[in-house]
Amino acid sequence: MAKILKIETGTVDVVVTSEFENEDAATQDKEPNKTDVKITEFKVENTKWKKGAIDNE
Repeated sequence: MAKILKIETGTVDVVVTSEFENEDAATQDKEPNKTDVKITEFKVENTKWKKGAIDNE
């Protein structure tokens, strides 16, 4: 039996918090030690439905 995929696209408001080893690393755009992303709002602008398989299942 085919699966039904619900694909929603839209806009997202996020808060990204990056943790650096020190101030120099942060100002030089080095890779952060830890990054946390929190979605504060998700506004659906378009919804599509289709039959198909889900990848990586």
